[in-house]
Amino acid sequence: MSQAPPEFIQWVHSYLEQDEDIIVPVKKMWNEWYAAQGAPSLAEFTRVVLSDDRTEEMPGVDHTGDIEGMDPEEVEEHERDMEAHGFYSGPRVKLKAREITPEHIARMLKKHNDRMEWALQQARAVMPEDASEAEEGNLIDVIMLARKLRRDLREAGLEPPEDDWPTRPSG
Repeated sequence: MSQAPPEFIQWVHSYLEQDEDIIVPVKKMWNEWYAAQGAPSLAEFTRVVLSDDRTEEMPGVDHTGDIEGMDPEEVEEHERDMEAHGFYSGPRVKLKAREITPEHIARMLKKHNDRMEWALQQARAVMPEDASEAEEGNLIDVIMLARKLRRDLREAGLEPPEDDWPTRPSG
């Protein structure tokens, strides 16, 4: 006799059916579920979601890979800060039945470019006064590359006109 799936798996399916991203970090979903329910652990949630035959694991990322020398508390703080800005480490999933369309890819490119450009502007705003001209110049160069990507996307018909761009990225 097979065991009934945990109640959260249907919630995960509904989440994945509706989320605009289509490919969603498992930890992002777990954070929402855990805040309301208090269980299961992230490890158990991840195990069940990844073993479900209706979901497909997609490549994940690790936003803590380049932070050598930090103590565990600093790593946790860095991870919380990254997640507060929408950057989740770990596996990602999508529903096998949900297709990734060219429109979806265009939306995600815009969303992530918006987020990147906003983060770069924030980095420039808090740059130390004693930063070298070369350091500031490098940051300005990267900001200009993000703006060029935005223009290129628009010229390719994947972006709305300039005045439709948000001042702060969403989600």
